[in-house]
Amino acid sequence: MLKRMLNSPERITYARLREVCELHAAEVYAKVRLADVLPIEGSGLSKAFYEFALQSHYDFVVTGSDQVPLFAMEFDGPQHDHSPQSERDAKKDELSSRFRLPLLRIRAEDLCRTEWQLDRLTELIEQWFEDHPKLAKRDNNMQLNRKCPECGDKMVRKPGKFGPFLSCVRYPACTGSCELPDRPNRFNIPGWGKVLIIPGWGKVLITCSICAALVVVVVVALLLRFQYGTPQGGGQQPPGGETKPAVTDTRSSMTLQEKLAYVSALKQSDYPACPHCGTRMALRHNGQTGKPFFGCSDYPRCRGTRDVQYPK
Repeated sequence: MLKRMLNSPERITYARLREVCELHAAEVYAKVRLADVLPIEGSGLSKAFYEFALQSHYDFVVTGSDQVPLFAMEFDGPQHDHSPQSERDAKKDELSSRFRLPLLRIRAEDLCRTEWQLDRLTELIEQWFEDHPKLAKRDNNMQLNRKCPECGDKMVRKPGKFGPFLSCVRYPACTGSCELPDRPNRFNIPGWGKVLIIPGWGKVLITCSICAALVVVVVVALLLRFQYGTPQGGGQQPPGGETKPAVTDTRSSMTLQEKLAYVSALKQSDYPACPHCGTRMALRHNGQTGKPFFGCSDYPRCRGTRDVQYPK
């Protein structure tokens, strides 16, 4: 079986690099030999460095749309802290510095994302392009003169879990963010981009289509619950209450006094079994109407109920 070109951390790094660099019209290449990037021919390198450049590679090389290298990136695992890998890293750093190719190094913790779907790798690349504006060929959406809704500072475009968004340049000191103005409303949700005020909750900014759909579902569910009460199974409801009785009353002409007299004459051994758990049921009365019914004796762990079966 052939080997994978990238290990698991390198695959994550490659995906993040492409995600960020596409915003700057840059391209990412993996496992590029140093000799294919650095002009080592006739450079006066020693034989050791020359052979090293022929045999070694960069983990990733980022180029502009004209294929000219912008910078290289190395993923340093735990083995890079020890010899001989640390010696190889030192040679690679020296060659990159000699030929003026920026070399960025990241570690596994730089791939960890926060609850805002940001990571140090993304911030590192965004900072590099910000420090080199002539090389950062951004599209029109990147030239947005937007202010942070929290602190009023500038905002920059960053990739997120649900697509690119604008984030405050002072992150993580400021967590202000907002959607791009041309971000499509994929679900045609009313109030897109508006502030929805929910009583008891406060203000909710509808910018993410998935979050907006969830908000609508939650609000509707709460309104239904407040209007109609707990659905069947949420409480031990007697017949005649809000829930549908388990068994239909076979003699509706009996008065309440007759029903009470009938159930008072029943023996406990005549009580039916719970339709849910099979436990012997107990005689109970509706708190509003006084109508008797059978409820599970294991309430509230079991909420099974039955109608009293009256004689015809």
